[in-house]
Amino acid sequence: MNKLITVLACTLTFASVGLGQTTGEPLVIDSQSGKPVAKVHVSIYGPVAKKMLLGQDARSVLALLPKGRYTLTFSAEGYETKQIELVKQENEASGLKQLKLVALREGGNGRYDDLIVSEEDGNEAAGMQDRVTLLTSSRDPFLSASGYVFSTARFRNRGYDSQYNEQMLNGIGMNDLNSGYSAWSLWGGLNDVTRQQETSQSFEPIVSGFGAVGVTNNVTTRPSMFGAQHRLTYSNSNLTYSNRFAYTYASGERKDGWSFAASVARRIGNGQYSYVRGQYYDAWSYFLGVEKKLDEMNSLSLIALGAPTRRGVASATTQEVYDLVGSNFYNPNIGRQGGKWRNARERRNHEPIVQLSHYFSNLEKTLNINTTFSYRFGKNAYSSLNWYNAPDPRADYYRYLPSYFTRMADPNSQDGDAAAIYEELWKSDPNVRYINWDRLYEVNRGNLTTVKDASGRTLATGRKALYMIEDRHTDQREFAWATSANWLPKSWLEITGGANFRHNRTANYAEVGDLLGADFVYDIDKFAERDFGGDATKSQVDLLHPDRIVQKGDRFSYDYTAQSYRYQMWANATYHLTRLDAYTGISYTHTGMQREGHQKRGLFPDNSYGLSDRVKFNDLGVKAGATYELNGHHYLQTNVAYLEQAPTFQNLFISPRTRDSYIEDPKSEKIFSAEASYLVRLPWLRGRVTAFYTHIADHTRSMSFYDDSRASFSNYIITGIATRHLGAEAGFEVKISPTLTANAALALGQYQYANNPSYIQSIDNSNEIVDRDRIYWKGLNVSGTPQTAATLGLTYYSPWYANFGINANYFGRNFVSMSPVIRTDRGRTSLDYNYILPEQLRDGFTVDLFASYSWRITYGTYLRFNLSVSNVLNNRSLPNGGYEQLRIRTIRATDGTQQLYRPFDTKLSYVYGTTFFFNTTLQF
Repeated sequence: MNKLITVLACTLTFASVGLGQTTGEPLVIDSQSGKPVAKVHVSIYGPVAKKMLLGQDARSVLALLPKGRYTLTFSAEGYETKQIELVKQENEASGLKQLKLVALREGGNGRYDDLIVSEEDGNEAAGMQDRVTLLTSSRDPFLSASGYVFSTARFRNRGYDSQYNEQMLNGIGMNDLNSGYSAWSLWGGLNDVTRQQETSQSFEPIVSGFGAVGVTNNVTTRPSMFGAQHRLTYSNSNLTYSNRFAYTYASGERKDGWSFAASVARRIGNGQYSYVRGQYYDAWSYFLGVEKKLDEMNSLSLIALGAPTRRGVASATTQEVYDLVGSNFYNPNIGRQGGKWRNARERRNHEPIVQLSHYFSNLEKTLNINTTFSYRFGKNAYSSLNWYNAPDPRADYYRYLPSYFTRMADPNSQDGDAAAIYEELWKSDPNVRYINWDRLYEVNRGNLTTVKDASGRTLATGRKALYMIEDRHTDQREFAWATSANWLPKSWLEITGGANFRHNRTANYAEVGDLLGADFVYDIDKFAERDFGGDATKSQVDLLHPDRIVQKGDRFSYDYTAQSYRYQMWANATYHLTRLDAYTGISYTHTGMQREGHQKRGLFPDNSYGLSDRVKFNDLGVKAGATYELNGHHYLQTNVAYLEQAPTFQNLFISPRTRDSYIEDPKSEKIFSAEASYLVRLPWLRGRVTAFYTHIADHTRSMSFYDDSRASFSNYIITGIATRHLGAEAGFEVKISPTLTANAALALGQYQYANNPSYIQSIDNSNEIVDRDRIYWKGLNVSGTPQTAATLGLTYYSPWYANFGINANYFGRNFVSMSPVIRTDRGRTSLDYNYILPEQLRDGFTVDLFASYSWRITYGTYLRFNLSVSNVLNNRSLPNGGYEQLRIRTIRATDGTQQLYRPFDTKLSYVYGTTFFFNTTLQF
């Protein structure tokens, strides 16, 4: 491409004189400001097929095209792609009028500000390749719908968990090495500086990495890429936070080679106006960036960002509870204390990221090398109620519900009168419906106790906590490094490759948060004390520091470090042939994990303290794909890949809070994926239809729960899980008229378990294996996403820089997450067959409205307004998720043994009713 531009530039002078068409005015401008648009890429299809970056000589260069009919596609960062038809006559100028590109609408991302940070994707590198430009530099209608419109129903592309997508920040992988999940919240609120993105789906080549089976996204925060601006933003919403304030400054690239960028945001809400009571929000966000252009080929940048956040959390509960309180948006985590609402579940996190990056680009622009060093640190805590030798303080505890006395009770001892009394209490007494904080304080203050050790020595005297708030920490320290290169050795060949390394140490521990009026906590293992009451050594949390008395701010209960590291090498080769773009790629990944215990547990003195074995995995990945250009408007595309992926730390180690045991014969997952697409790019129509198939094998899952039949806390390890993801997706955008655009998207999938995996059940306090067998999941549906989702919308773009839109959405075939116990031989023998099939959640419709207006106050100064209203029909009965509880109610059989009787009720969550998000921005 660069050689082509050089050849054309050499003839520029002659062409300009001969054709007399160089007017000096820019060919492509911003539709609102009238300013020239920088870095515009054009793809030309006709008698001559070319791809080029436009400069000031754009008109003269296009005038050199030979006679014929052409399709020109113009794309630029932050703008809608524009496609036009050009008929060129012999010895005539191009006759192109000045083109106006429309900036991408900003209103959409406001609705899901905490879920998805920005709405633009693609970057300069993507624009250099026609194959990648096809999907990522212009807004893919399906990805746009799945990212925003479908997110209210917790839609997951192709049914993949987050660990099968890859999220990067300046080329550094940001998926949590402990769980695999994406880390969007680390830069929450920084919309203005995280808009530059490169996105790839299903292993399409991108310059920053090998890719993932799902969506790969790289957020770029390079200061020189931000246009010079000041930007003030105010937002108002009834979702989680009520108000948002933000200010962003960018200098652009100055004449001395320096670029500066800064952004600060504040999101706040006291929970009184959030959609679910108790979801208060208190967050700051900040970004600082500086870049220096060292010479024509080298630049160095330093950025720092963070998002300190404190927010109240809502939890799912059973339909019985929702019906008792008359709302599907009841929050069981809250209660009144001193006349104010208090939430027992609070998430607090602040994990800053500092990155130093070097950018190299040779003078010919045929070689680009980016290298980034990154360090992440800080704290992440999640609070929860804890209690010992006291009644369960949770309002929705199953023993406090009417069903405990009826359908959950032994058929021979059901008590309708007691159920009626509890039903009336739920409806009339707020101290029954919610956590009774005042009662918890009262119990603690009355519990004057003298604590003694096994020898009779007094350890403490005072108010011993029966109830408390604990903070569960996962504090990460991660160093990472990544380098990637993009090389164009030939006009038809593009090679990208790189290497990266991540080393993570996550401190996992509990900290005393609030003693609720008590003086201290006696730090012993309460389950061990119950099971081994005659042996005081067994109940010790740490034999090296026995009989600890802890107070607010002290670590207690458990303390270990999860250590993970990963390094990867990868390479892609893309071949640009006549009417065909093809690619191949390969990767190698090495992963290691290890537990470091900081306590010598009384139950496990030999395998709880110090370093565990290091578990290692060596994984390969290969991929290939091609795009065939039928003509300038229609394309066929196929991608195929095989990938091995190591399990995460949380699925590898069985009970890391107490010991260093890990699963037997750990294996990497094996992933095979293939897809085929038809794509259309017409001036009035763009979109694609894709059919896909993915098979994931050897997945591992670890879970813990209280087994009523064994009266013990148990660990459940499931290995060899296989899932099949089969389906089709389509997205189209149609320009009905110059001012009216229609969009439609459809996801139709069949995501099911493909085998019957094995399980091992062990008792947590002894590590004794009490059961092992198979779980009969084959053919049952995977949970967590609607397997059918559709949207149809219209947008009106007025000539006076306003737009108005409506989307009608449908969600269906969503299934609850299954409990494994029910589908074992033991469960299938004891339980009614109706419990075997997973519950399908209710299907439903929603309608969304949005509007925006942009007012040019003076040249370069704009005031913009955006308003989105979601679920305007106020559908409050559409579930967006649910899970079967792991516990199963038991009854005593005639032979005296405990027999499985009835599963605990499924817990559900619902799509919010009517919500709004209003956003106004002043840019100057």
